[in-house]
Amino acid sequence: MLKNRISNKVLVFSIVLATIAMISFVEKQQSDAVCMAINIVIDNQLGNHFIDENDVLEIVTNDNDDKIVGEYFSEIDLKQLEKKLEKHPFVYSAEVSRDIRGNLNVNVHQARPIARITHSGYNDKYINHLGQVIPISKKYTSRVMLISGYVTKNISGDNLYDSDYGSRLMELIEFINGDEFWKPMVVQLDIDQKGNISVYTQVSKQLVDFGQPENIEEKFKKLEIFYTRILPSKGWNSYEKVSVKFKNQIVCE
Repeated sequence: MLKNRISNKVLVFSIVLATIAMISFVEKQQSDAVCMAINIVIDNQLGNHFIDENDVLEIVTNDNDDKIVGEYFSEIDLKQLEKKLEKHPFVYSAEVSRDIRGNLNVNVHQARPIARITHSGYNDKYINHLGQVIPISKKYTSRVMLISGYVTKNISGDNLYDSDYGSRLMELIEFINGDEFWKPMVVQLDIDQKGNISVYTQVSKQLVDFGQPENIEEKFKKLEIFYTRILPSKGWNSYEKVSVKFKNQIVCE
């Protein structure tokens, strides 16, 4: 009985030693492994092409100053490479990893512009899906809704979610972009000094007085009534302006 217990303890101890030795061997192999190639995958599923493989390669290799390929993986800081990539204005996340074949795998997810800020005297900028205000690109132009007028007066910082008005404006933009009827219809939002919004559409000449970015769903239900019931019966050129900013009212002029 005692011999069996001793034998079992010796067996367990041997297994533990073997496991430690194997882990040490694998770690040694990994630390001695050399980067053989860089594989880059860019998420372009939304049709955005703001950053390409050459751009990613230049960031990873520090404009070719760091060779990467041929270096030991023990000398490559994967987390630091991710941070460098995520500093690019059109990258919102990146994952850098290695595989057993010696490849450095770089996966990049692009920022998705949902609107474009445009007004005289300032450079145009995009608003991305995270609410961040980012520069436009010389490489690619995204066809998105225009935001004009006193935008910078009503939002603060580089992210719309940093202010109450900016958060409500983001809610409005996302509502329009998420609706199959309104997304192709609305082409521009113009903001005045007080934050009131005028909506410009593709299908008619009427100026839409939307008011503040609040009660959004209710206001668009009234607009739907205007476009699907009132205009077809009264004529598409009967009015120059429609206001939906007052509760339970559609004011046509």
